[in-house]
Amino acid sequence: MSAHAGTVLLVVGLYTLLALPQVLVPRLFLARVTFGVQTDDAFTLLLARHWAVLAALVGGLLLYAAFHPEVQRPALLLGAVEKLALAALVFLGRWKRTPGATRLAAADALMGAALAGCLLGL
Repeated sequence: MSAHAGTVLLVVGLYTLLALPQVLVPRLFLARVTFGVQTDDAFTLLLARHWAVLAALVGGLLLYAAFHPEVQRPALLLGAVEKLALAALVFLGRWKRTPGATRLAAADALMGAALAGCLLGL
């Protein structure tokens, strides 16, 4: 495992926690912060809120792991899988990508690669 794992977990964890306000204002976040889409569909807003809760939980775990080396390996694995999966879904999905979704997926791909690199000792 990389000597920089704690720092990477801290930075990625803080970034990931930024999804939490989407629970309260999903329309604003979907339109301007995360995916760049506008919707009034109640089910889509429910899923956006749920996604924000799950993302914040992952961010919280990554922050915890930054200061608790005994859980760093599983946290690095979970974070890498979550980040790389979102990037793959955005980049490989059959939908019209928005600039916001592209930025989010690119950032997640980089963070996922950093987490995986730490796990592999790079």
